[in-house]
Amino acid sequence: MVRVRANLIVAGNGMTTLNGSSRPLSNPEDRRRFHALRKASSAVAIGGSTFRSEPYSKCPLPLFVATTNRDLAGELSSAQEREFLNLSPLELVKFALKQIDGALLIEGGVSFLRELIEAEIIDELQITRVETHGDGHPFDDLLLQKHYRLLSSEDSYQSKFEIWAPRKSW
Repeated sequence: MVRVRANLIVAGNGMTTLNGSSRPLSNPEDRRRFHALRKASSAVAIGGSTFRSEPYSKCPLPLFVATTNRDLAGELSSAQEREFLNLSPLELVKFALKQIDGALLIEGGVSFLRELIEAEIIDELQITRVETHGDGHPFDDLLLQKHYRLLSSEDSYQSKFEIWAPRKSW
């Protein structure tokens, strides 16, 4: 059973953002897959930087945010379920998994993902690779390949969609 999923978009030059956000790198097929992942998840985990740079005010799922900045909580509606915690990404994921039934989707950026990749706690890492070039937040493919194995790769819509699993599960 997959309890922890993550998704990430990586530009042709290895960057994960353009003008401070991943959104300009995305395409319709990437967005479709992203929304399917959200629909299959019970909650979302991110870091404070991702929370500040991406549109989370409309996230339909409970949100777990690793941050030292408690002022971020005011940026969401009071009806929205969220936790702002001063925890490492790994501690946040473990905390979130105790709070929810079902799968946790990690939408955090590369800084947030690094510790989780090293710990091999992500059961399924979905990466969209696009030809467009980004300008910030480089992704460490060598770290990924050290801890994860490519399960599948599909070319579609001028993109490559990859699914990775931890090496420890092999």
